[in-house]
Amino acid sequence: MNKFYKIFNENFIARAKAHARVNLIGEHTDYTEGYVLPTLLRQKTEVYISLSKNKHNVYSQYFDEKVSFNNLAKSSNSHWIDYIKGCLAILKINKYLKNDFFNILIFSNIPINKGISSSAAICVALLKAIRNYYDLIITDKEIALLAQKVEKQYIGVKCGIMDQMVSSIGILNKAFFLNCRTLEYELIDIPKDYIFNLIDTKIERNLRASSYNQRYKELKKAEKFLKPKKLFESSLADLNKNNFDDLIKKRARHVITENIRVLQARKALKDNELNYFGKLMNKSHSSYSKDFEASNKEIDLMVKRSILSGSIGSRLTGGGFGGFVVSLVNINKHKKWKTNMSKIYNKKQFLL
Repeated sequence: MNKFYKIFNENFIARAKAHARVNLIGEHTDYTEGYVLPTLLRQKTEVYISLSKNKHNVYSQYFDEKVSFNNLAKSSNSHWIDYIKGCLAILKINKYLKNDFFNILIFSNIPINKGISSSAAICVALLKAIRNYYDLIITDKEIALLAQKVEKQYIGVKCGIMDQMVSSIGILNKAFFLNCRTLEYELIDIPKDYIFNLIDTKIERNLRASSYNQRYKELKKAEKFLKPKKLFESSLADLNKNNFDDLIKKRARHVITENIRVLQARKALKDNELNYFGKLMNKSHSSYSKDFEASNKEIDLMVKRSILSGSIGSRLTGGGFGGFVVSLVNINKHKKWKTNMSKIYNKKQFLL
């Protein structure tokens, strides 16, 4: 690659890529060991590497910035370079990496802070590139688990395993059903006569600055009430048996009903019942907005307008508090839907 040579004055030795994802249904069910149903997007991150002599040199095309360092200490200002440092640190902790230094070139067209896993993609791509360089015996599932450690142990985000698993193992044009407790997964074909569209709410969603970690704490509190059961194995009847305060009860209700919806959505997709799939998306958003309070009036209005414009189902996707709305549209109605939505929202908000 000419760009790599121009920046580092040598050729790259190994490379890898990882795609963004959109979660079709199943929010905040991953770190509570429930079910999720994401799919990959065509947007991706590509990483190219070679060895360096005495320091790490990293260039990001997205930020048009080059950073050099020789220690893996986390930066004080939540810089993008922390994801690179985190990957290298986790590899060293797990004895996959010794004292080598790297030249790293990162290309990405994944929007950041939008709830479509830009951070998981960069971690998975870099970890795979280093695996390829050393011919390390690490499975794609193990890559996902290492990438999750970067987010949880180094960055400090209370994330689940969904993003890393689908980014590492998923296939384009297939839904990725995942049991987040057992890590068993199933790839399901998405019918070609339906399209999942994404519209940017224009509300940036920084997980650390948002209420994401607060929701995590609330759900962990719910599990204390539910003991010995956990949320993934609880029912609505269990909520009535316990002395929940109203807020914690609402949060738990979302997760319990969301797990049911994911299982129903999986069956609907396999049975080619996309109208029912869309209804489940609508119910999911209602729960996400009312019980989980991860939406707002502006986002709710976008969802409503999408449905009125012809989508079968529409919902806020990702960790909440901004990011993208995903809408399911029959291909025969797609042009009309997009025309109607384009009258209200800027065309730049559509992720193609």
